[in-house]
Amino acid sequence: MGANSEGKDAARKKGKPNVLFIAIDDLNDWTGMLKGNPQARTPHMDKLASKGMVFTNAHCAAPACGPSRSAIMSGIRPSTSGNYINKSSLIHNPILNNSVLLPEFFGRNGYYVCGAGKLFHGYHFNNEVKGRGFDEYYPSKTQDLPSFAGLKFASKLPLNGWARQADWGPCLPGVTVDDHPDGKTANWATKKLLGGNLKEPFFLGAGIFMPHLPNYAPQEYFDRFPLKDIKLPEGFREDDLNDVPAAHAKMAHNPWLKRIRAMNQWKPAIQAYLACTSMVDDLIGQIVEALEKSKYADNTIIVLWSDHGFQLGEKGRWGKYSLWERATRVNLLWVVPGVTKPGTVTDKPVNLLDIYPTLATLTGLKPPKKQLEGNDLTVLMKSPKATWDKTSLTIFGHKNYGIRSERYRYIVYADGTEELYDHQKDKWEWRNLADNPEYAKVKKDMRKGIPAHHEPPGLTYTPPGRKRKIR
Repeated sequence: MGANSEGKDAARKKGKPNVLFIAIDDLNDWTGMLKGNPQARTPHMDKLASKGMVFTNAHCAAPACGPSRSAIMSGIRPSTSGNYINKSSLIHNPILNNSVLLPEFFGRNGYYVCGAGKLFHGYHFNNEVKGRGFDEYYPSKTQDLPSFAGLKFASKLPLNGWARQADWGPCLPGVTVDDHPDGKTANWATKKLLGGNLKEPFFLGAGIFMPHLPNYAPQEYFDRFPLKDIKLPEGFREDDLNDVPAAHAKMAHNPWLKRIRAMNQWKPAIQAYLACTSMVDDLIGQIVEALEKSKYADNTIIVLWSDHGFQLGEKGRWGKYSLWERATRVNLLWVVPGVTKPGTVTDKPVNLLDIYPTLATLTGLKPPKKQLEGNDLTVLMKSPKATWDKTSLTIFGHKNYGIRSERYRYIVYADGTEELYDHQKDKWEWRNLADNPEYAKVKKDMRKGIPAHHEPPGLTYTPPGRKRKIR
């Protein structure tokens, strides 16, 4: 019997809790639990929220899929790793590559680790982490889920005629959610949970790709949101950028909103986002229902998160890639048997970086030494109104920081220019207070959240036996 087998046997004997780890891509605060858009319909997530604890002031470590997920899975800030943008692969970054990734952490501590869908960046799971830490991955460690192009559309893609990456639209009649890649992920997770044959303790990851673009879903989900009823985002304002530093434009940006508006497609695009979010909600409901019907229900931790937000017009943007609230605010929901109380809510500022250390505490496992930079959220789970002097840090690009407290958002760019918003009075961040001398102390206090170390971008991986280099 190998050392890992002995570890798994020991973990089972100690009755460690299982973990259901649900990831959602590009889902902003347009959910019932966060109340970002009254038109959003997410009854299944709302029901789950009523059974656990919602962190309403949770934010991503980076407003981009790659660095956000790398931070979650390693527990390391982008400013520490130098992993700032999607092009920086996790395995090509020596700091991240030499870390103990979350699936590895559980595997080394006796857990059976399995997963499906988008957990790390991209569907190309084998190219991202080479299967590290997983005992099983669906459909396999070397095979991706089917692409969206296989969903059978009435016309040649892109449906909107101009941008495959920013495409949206309903599938052909007869195409069901079971044909969708996310449907396949949910069906796999459902089968694993209801089958009753999972080795315990287990870590089961289910990564849902939607509502990431392209927004494709069966027609039934579009029908839930009649186009005539769609409203433009409440947070949009034509002159919103008048008091914003020019540095924001140097961050990743695309011309999609301008093109969408010129084509009179703003409402159809919003309809598609709402439709895909509704489909995601159904799939979450399916997975959770399977767990509740299974023999694992009473001993399984559920953590549900979205990797960053998404702007659907606010501040002239269609996408993430900014340090504003719409791009950094995420869904973070925990159901922990014996720990969280049903219907608990806290507005203390927290971060997705906190998931790794919190799971370590909840499962009674010793975390990797000197690796994790997040906070243990069990303090708030036990007492939602506990003293919490921490802020939440989001990083996008070298020395660009967004800091969120209970009341304020402070942004400082690499060139030193700033933004400051008072969310108690200005939830849409329309009025930049950074130049107002009355807020000098607020800015000084917020700056304490900026890390002392700023790892330069461009770290590259060198094969073993060679000296590592930094570009």
